[in-house]
Amino acid sequence: MMQRLAALAKLLIGLWMAGVSIATFAVIPAYQGLGDAGRIVILHVPTAWIAVLGFSISALFSGLYLWRRQPTDDDRATAAAEGGLLFTFLATLTGMIFSQVAWGTFWNWDPRQVTIFILMLIYAALFALRSAIDDPDRRRTLAAVYSLFAFVTMPFLMFVAPRMAASTLHPNCAFIQGSDCDGITLQVGKIGLLGDQKLELLALDQQAHMITARVLVSAPGLAREDVLLPSFDLAAESYADRPTIPGQHFTLAIEAIDIARGEARLNIEAPGTGLLGNQRTLWVFLAANLGFTALFVWMFLLRAQVIGLESAVERRKVALA
Repeated sequence: MMQRLAALAKLLIGLWMAGVSIATFAVIPAYQGLGDAGRIVILHVPTAWIAVLGFSISALFSGLYLWRRQPTDDDRATAAAEGGLLFTFLATLTGMIFSQVAWGTFWNWDPRQVTIFILMLIYAALFALRSAIDDPDRRRTLAAVYSLFAFVTMPFLMFVAPRMAASTLHPNCAFIQGSDCDGITLQVGKIGLLGDQKLELLALDQQAHMITARVLVSAPGLAREDVLLPSFDLAAESYADRPTIPGQHFTLAIEAIDIARGEARLNIEAPGTGLLGNQRTLWVFLAANLGFTALFVWMFLLRAQVIGLESAVERRKVALA
């Protein structure tokens, strides 16, 4: 009976994920500004969420092992950590693909990329530790302690550190709808990213109370570059001209200016529909999260059983020796 239920669950998960894959391209519309590249969020965000889930479950069973000293808890902690590491790699890989499409490079050592890379190294070291210790009890104990310490670093590396750093080549307001992006402050000669547009502030020119910025805008994939001239009215303390980014519906505006420091806060408006503002996209996104969660649970349970069988075989060999 249990085998039939497991086979049915595997079939349903496969059909569900196939449906999500088809819907990603056949149901949801292309995002204004990113085009088809915006669809990668249907894969990228759920894999990152599952990575957090996997490491959390691993820490839970590691704590249970230290409390109850049951080998099955260690098996589940190991299986969850393996799943978390796998989905962290998938989240990193999909992020690298988006990076290549949007900015023309797979890896640019952005703070978010660096912290996720450090997290992968931390959990890879967990499996190196396990393979270096022959005594099963000692291996389980040290691995459980290490897993708990590794879990403490996960929220900091995933959520805190990237937001503390001044990210220059990572979208600080991707998939915005309307004007709810905070914008980006650039000094003359500096480069930053606003949404999926790479900006370089070339100069600030002043005539009376009117300030005009010369901004080099690079389109996704670095397919084209254009110099836009947004302006700011010092008397009204508000933007004046907001040029449209060529090939897009985005407009570029100056929200604040500091002539003495040679810097301006630039922002964009996206009058089109935001990626998750579209109902079809939102439902497919939620379905992807549910599907990946079910896939992880199935992988976790199966892998925990396999590890348990391997442990049983190892114990039997020791008993016969």
